[in-house]
Amino acid sequence: MSPETHRRPSRAPRPACTEYPAALYAAVHTGNPGDVDFYRRACAAAESVLELGVGAGRVAQALAADGLEVVGLDRDGGLLELARCNAPGVELVHADMRDFDLGRRFDRVLIPYNGLYCLLRPEDLRDCLRCARAHLKDGGLLVFDGYSAELFHAEAEGDGSEDAPGLVRTVDALGTSWDVFEHSRWDRAEQRIDAVYTHVPRDGRPAVSATIPQRYVLADELEALLASCGLDLVVLHGSWDQEAFDLDSRLLIATATPRTARA
Repeated sequence: MSPETHRRPSRAPRPACTEYPAALYAAVHTGNPGDVDFYRRACAAAESVLELGVGAGRVAQALAADGLEVVGLDRDGGLLELARCNAPGVELVHADMRDFDLGRRFDRVLIPYNGLYCLLRPEDLRDCLRCARAHLKDGGLLVFDGYSAELFHAEAEGDGSEDAPGLVRTVDALGTSWDVFEHSRWDRAEQRIDAVYTHVPRDGRPAVSATIPQRYVLADELEALLASCGLDLVVLHGSWDQEAFDLDSRLLIATATPRTARA
């Protein structure tokens, strides 16, 4: 199940536990073209922003450069160390996005780059969304994106399928160049994809392999899911240019607001 076959990005969310070196992870998973500009536009009228799954600070850095008050939260200490270097104007918090309390609210809460897909149980997803809701000001916005799974999920076959490894990119990190291969295992019934990345260094040191599990969300689940967490879906886009979402969209980009703000 190659990413090209199913039109999903070749990036997967950061796993909860891995031997994946943070510097190598950050070099491989660098975002989708256009996503930073989209999030800058989404935060143009905001003063304060909370990013869940801040990683190495790629999005947060751009928002802080726009003069916003930015807090970035992540449970991966190695990535937070990179963020401290990459985004010095961002306040960083080491915490789990399923269970945190910062004691304040924000104009925007962002979960970029498939971050919600790293939550492997429905209850984990709801816990995260409830925490996001609790940290939004009245009238604030929750904005998140992931790849659209609609087309490949609709296939009749696929449970337990696995594709062949393919070279997805070559990166420089940790003092050498790495050829990065990806293949995926898919469980349709569980909406589960395990993306396996194998990084082969060109200097002869051992390869690094990491399996990154993810559970994707379908568009027709979103409205009820958000409502159960005290949020109303405002709009669903299918591209960074804010085109309306449809079944051919490559991306699933959602904007929601606290239910009380629209009562």
